[in-house]
Formats: sequence, C-alpha cells, structure tokens
Amino acid sequence: MKKIWLLMLIIMLIIPPIQVFGFNEKRLVAIGDSIPYGYNLTEENKKPPKEAFPYLIGSEKDMEVTNLSIPGLTSAELYKAVKYNKLFRESLKNSDYVIVYIGGNDLLNIVKKNGGLDGLKLEDAAPVIRDLIYNVYSTILEIDELTDGKILVYNIYNPYPAAGDQLSTPLSYINKQYASLIQLLKHFASVSLINAYKAYNGHPEYILEGDVHPTIKGQKVLAEISLKHIK
Repeated sequence: MKKIWLLMLIIMLIIPPIQVFGFNEKRLVAIGDSIPYGYNLTEENKKPPKEAFPYLIGSEKDMEVTNLSIPGLTSAELYKAVKYNKLFRESLKNSDYVIVYIGGNDLLNIVKKNGGLDGLKLEDAAPVIRDLIYNVYSTILEIDELTDGKILVYNIYNPYPAAGDQLSTPLSYINKQYASLIQLLKHFASVSLINAYKAYNGHPEYILEGDVHPTIKGQKVLAEISLKHIK
C-alpha cells in the first residue's frame, strides 16, 4: 500500500497542479504520515487535499508546498525514505522549511498489538517509544545534512480523547522525550518543536468523529501553531 502512495506522489510531482510561483518564493516540504497528508478530509483520499495543514501554511506565507506525506508511514519508514529515497532527498535539498509529523502509527501499532487501549502498558510501549525517538533524531540529523532550511517537528496529539488516562501516560512520556530531543538538537540544527498535543488537549472537535484524523478545523489549528516559527 505504501508503494502505491509513493507512486502517486511521484506522479503528482511530475504533473503538478497549475500554479504561479514567484521567482524568490520559499519552499516548504512536508514529510510524515496521514496527518499532514490530510487523510479522510475527502472521500477519495487520492491526493493530499488543499485543506491539509502544510498547504494552509503555504497559502498564508506564500510558499510553494511539496507534500510527501504517506498514510500509514512509521518513523522507521520515514527515516529510511529521507536517507535513501531520491524524491525525498532532492525535495529536501531545495527546501526553506521542513515539516516533520510522524509517530502516530508507531503508537497505534503497539495499541493494536496489545489488543486495544485496555491492554496497553507503558512497559510494553517503552521499546516502541525508544525506537520512535531514535528514528526522529536520526531523521532530523539527515534532513539537517541536506538543507539549511528550518525544521518544524510536531509532537503527537491524543487521537483518542475519549479514552482519558489510558493513552495520556505513554503520550506524555513520548512528548517529554520529544521536547528533550528538540532542545538537544537546537544546539547544532535549525529546529523547533510544534506542540500539537497542547493545542488539541480538550478539543475533541478537532478530530473527525469515529476517526483519529483531524477535521478541517483541526488542520487549521495545526497550521496556526506553526506560523510564528515561519518568517
């Protein structure tokens, strides 16, 4: 399935929508999973919709947007794409800003493996969280080698707000690790943490009913919390 999404992305880049870009227009590249892709905002899900938050940022800041997000992608798969995939690497080299949104599938996969939220324990999630943080760290370092552009790394919002504390403990742990990681990387890379978890906390209306993906309003919020980090 991921190979199909990647093929579609390549076709989209070869035959892009007709747009007029200024000569000095800055470029934003979005990489990650179904959240920056804008999954389920349209019924077809054939391509990232214009309501996906990377495009909203691009519209607000007059930037050219390349959205390489792939639904279902894990942090390990993203790192592999950034390190070896020519399409990803060439796009990143030409970027002024890079959005990184990843990790939700790592967490959802461990939830499924343990039979749902009721069976999830922090000790079971710990190895997955460790690998997630390592993969994000490695991905950021690889991006930093490719571009002088600024890297905007989103942490993970709670996809099941009705679940209460069942998911809050591992999410809190993950996001603390994210914060520590970005603080470390700031010493030698142009990187900022975007706090999606805080923005979504207490706002179940930002998530599609019976789903884990953002509503149009939720996508707008994800765009808004990045704007202050973009000149």
